[in-house]
Amino acid sequence: MNRLEPVSNKHDQCGTCCKPSKDKQCQDCLKWKKIYPDYDFKHRSLFYYNHFAKEYMEKYKIMGDCELALLFSSQLNNCFKSRLKDSVFIPIPISGKSLTVRGFNQVELLLENAGISYIRALENISEEEKQAKKNKKERMEMKQPFVLKNGVESQLKGKNVILVDDLYTTGRTLFHAADSLKNCFPASIKTFSLFR
Repeated sequence: MNRLEPVSNKHDQCGTCCKPSKDKQCQDCLKWKKIYPDYDFKHRSLFYYNHFAKEYMEKYKIMGDCELALLFSSQLNNCFKSRLKDSVFIPIPISGKSLTVRGFNQVELLLENAGISYIRALENISEEEKQAKKNKKERMEMKQPFVLKNGVESQLKGKNVILVDDLYTTGRTLFHAADSLKNCFPASIKTFSLFR
């Protein structure tokens, strides 16, 4: 764990998405603000995506070592313990194809091991290839992969929603997810990822 780089240790970072930056708001967030002017975007992460984090994700997500979900249980629980009563947690869903191959949703497993309840509010209907195989431009041009599940509107209306993902790269996935929830009229939509 000492090979991880905590986001909280970095002084020069974007105040909106935690990206290392000397500016208060990075160029990526300024672009997102133009696309989503009415969305008060705020993202938090625990760690930067360094070499150790990449190795962890390969073993956990690609090779399917589910026990690695336990590694961050206490950090996730500590991060969210003050928000457990006033927030609804929504994990980013994976495609049906990925679920069949992997056998588990890596974000749901992280939350479960940290003792954090969540709602499966979104469904991933994408049939595109995995994001890991796309470059930044291709990721930014991805079509909306999420649809809202039936009957969740009442569970989200007026609530503080926290969208949870494992890794933030371009932000495209989280903005798509937030956009899918806006018609539920939540009080707020914040985003979180284990790695940034």
